[in-house]
Amino acid sequence: MNLLKTHTIATAQADTFLVYWTNSLMAPKGVLKVRVTAQLEDRHIAAELAAMQHLLEEKCVIGRNLVGNAGTKLIVSRGAIRKLHHRQSDKAHLAPYANFMTTRFAGCQVSVDAGKDWFTGFSPEATDSLLVSGARRETVNVSGLGEVSVTQHVLDRFVTRFLPDINPDKTAQTAWKKLVELASDPSVREVARSGLWAGIAHAGKNVRYFLNAKRKLILVVTDNPREGKRLVTTYQATRHFHDMPKAA
Repeated sequence: MNLLKTHTIATAQADTFLVYWTNSLMAPKGVLKVRVTAQLEDRHIAAELAAMQHLLEEKCVIGRNLVGNAGTKLIVSRGAIRKLHHRQSDKAHLAPYANFMTTRFAGCQVSVDAGKDWFTGFSPEATDSLLVSGARRETVNVSGLGEVSVTQHVLDRFVTRFLPDINPDKTAQTAWKKLVELASDPSVREVARSGLWAGIAHAGKNVRYFLNAKRKLILVVTDNPREGKRLVTTYQATRHFHDMPKAA
């Protein structure tokens, strides 16, 4: 089993926290000094979430290119983090910080342990620092476009449309891997959509369509200054899609 355990401690500075972590059952492995400059409530929770994502995706402390599954366990120090993972929290302001837990790592087991015994007295030789000015997006690479953010809603719709018979225990893991594979396939190219309803569902946003030619699958991406590039839905291609007009 892959394991990441974290515990967050406040410091004398209101925006700075120490996040102890380990990838074993008890022995501490390190400490992250996390400074949250974003102005929001529950900064200690945002600090722990940011530290978890950093350890999982940047430091790869429990494996490279990891996708959350039933064999990966995250042990956190706040029950609010588990609620965010299950999408049962009323702390909507923290949802962007937990995006990685509801997308790429949605399939993980999450439990809570508020105990401090496992790191009491631990003094690492060096403490890494992490600056958090805002939530970090969870993204996939779309061929010909680059990184676009992904939400749990997109994954939910993807499962409903394309993975209806998958084992529930493997749904989240399979959906993420499959979506990454489809989006980054070399056959993906931008296409245009004709018809009266083109772009109407995403009025006010720059809408682009990308076709996975192998699977005849459309990926819809919106782009605006506040949200950046976002994958908003996927569906089977229809006759309304055609190659982009060539430049004169």
